[in-house]
Amino acid sequence: MTKRGFELPEKDYRYLFENASDAIWVHDMEGNIVYANKASQRLTGYNKGELIGANILKFLSSDQSHDIAHEVRRRLLSGQEIKQPYEQRITRKDGTTGILRMATSLLVSDGEVKGFQHIARDVTEERQLQDNMRFYVREVIRAQEDERRRIARELHDDVSSSLLLLIQRIDAVNSNSRLKLSDGLKEELEGLRCQSVEALESLRRIAQDLRPRILDDLGLIAALEWMADDLIKNHGIEAQVEVLGTEQSLSSEVQMLLFRIAQEALNNIRRHADASMALVTVEFADDKTILAISDNGQGFRLPERIGDMAAVGKLGLAGMRERAQLLGGSLKIHSEPDKGTTVTAQIPAQANLSCAWPKQNEFESLVSDITGSQAKT
Repeated sequence: MTKRGFELPEKDYRYLFENASDAIWVHDMEGNIVYANKASQRLTGYNKGELIGANILKFLSSDQSHDIAHEVRRRLLSGQEIKQPYEQRITRKDGTTGILRMATSLLVSDGEVKGFQHIARDVTEERQLQDNMRFYVREVIRAQEDERRRIARELHDDVSSSLLLLIQRIDAVNSNSRLKLSDGLKEELEGLRCQSVEALESLRRIAQDLRPRILDDLGLIAALEWMADDLIKNHGIEAQVEVLGTEQSLSSEVQMLLFRIAQEALNNIRRHADASMALVTVEFADDKTILAISDNGQGFRLPERIGDMAAVGKLGLAGMRERAQLLGGSLKIHSEPDKGTTVTAQIPAQANLSCAWPKQNEFESLVSDITGSQAKT
């Protein structure tokens, strides 16, 4: 005897629809809502009578929301794939804006598309929390850079000057013939002088690492070339910097964060990669800047998700990712054992810290994810 699959009665489907925790609504091809469950009412603030028959355009809060809805509709009707779930904004009855994480599907009957079904979850508070955390991280990084700048300036202006004066005093004493110093004492003074010179060089190197003057004076490319020269001279790693495209003007904050990403990547190469070669590439395109750092070292196994890097102790890589996100960009890492590592940061051309997460840009990025380019009606 053939066993039949378990099937829910229609009334049970209706119950599940009405009482689902996620908002579910259906609209026809003209955008008029024909079904909406209780969660949709809670989400929008409208009662069932106000929702049924209302046009979906009533709830879309901006031109970008219209663009997203238009592109989702177009792609579903043409049989193209879209990234789901996606995010959308709506205007509630009380005038507030809600951020939804949504999935949309076609409703097909007898081979004909009759409308669209949407399942949505309110993520407004979650997004606000994320934005608050990112704002906090941004301010922490700003404070770190300010503190680095202060310490570097004090090391250069105070401690460095004192060490230089000490070296000059040692030279003056050692070269003063009237003091009639013994050969042993002269040798001792020369040893003290060498130690002072080494201390001065170390201090200047530390100050440069904290806040490189070359970055402020000559810009990002010169600072990257300076780090590459340091790898060659002091660590025996053949390093070079390549610039692709026409160099564009970047704000000081963008240059600093890109420099920190490159600095962390090159420090990892120096400390862990056991590499003989490193390449830094900066590509300037019309709509983005791409920074890539690659090596021929021993590589490593990446965690399954890039967000898990901090959990497995790779805090430097996690920090690079946070810096890229502060600029509204992304960070990708490719590494395999014995095949080297490549770190790629992609930053929007107009990125700067003061508008790292403007709400309009968030939804422009969403449209870009769906369409592959900025969608326009």
